[in-house]
Amino acid sequence: MLSGLKAWMLAAVAGAGAVSALPSASTAVRAPMVCSRGPSEQWFNATVTLPRTVEQGATYTVRIDGVPSGKIAHFGLYNIHDMATDYAVPAGAKFVAGSARVVAGTGTANVVTGARVWNEGGLIRSVLTDHVPSGSSYTPPSIEFQLEAAAPVGASLALRFVEYRVTANAIFVGDVATTCNPVLKSSPLGTTLVTAPPSP
Repeated sequence: MLSGLKAWMLAAVAGAGAVSALPSASTAVRAPMVCSRGPSEQWFNATVTLPRTVEQGATYTVRIDGVPSGKIAHFGLYNIHDMATDYAVPAGAKFVAGSARVVAGTGTANVVTGARVWNEGGLIRSVLTDHVPSGSSYTPPSIEFQLEAAAPVGASLALRFVEYRVTANAIFVGDVATTCNPVLKSSPLGTTLVTAPPSP
């Protein structure tokens, strides 16, 4: 039964101040993960939007859009819940207090209720607490947050995926948790170059 659990659990794996930055670029990212349960090849997938450059001392917005999970189903599965993802605030950037938010009108109705995002200990943390029944799918709502470019001119502010967690509930075994971490910890989801402010 546990081997069956492994197969479907990871099917779910699926501000303030002046803002001065070039138009943001959206990039579909696909990062390999190693997980505590499931097949050896698992992937983190999302669309990340952030500016290519930002002036030193300015703030900029990061947006992360989730992708559809695909059908989540396996014999004995009741549901999955508490899908959580952590991102690291880039070294050289400062989180803008109060700027983290779930973007209204995004995500599917079966996971929007109770969805939240916040900053804690250098991490941007998001969680979907709703239960997604077996045989269905979901798309996470988008999240946004603002960062201040506090690093020296020429620094690269790298946004990194840190961890993904999901809990599945199944017959006989109840809740079973899986944790996934990036294989390439040094590979960012996107980077923003710090540039010099215009001369007075």
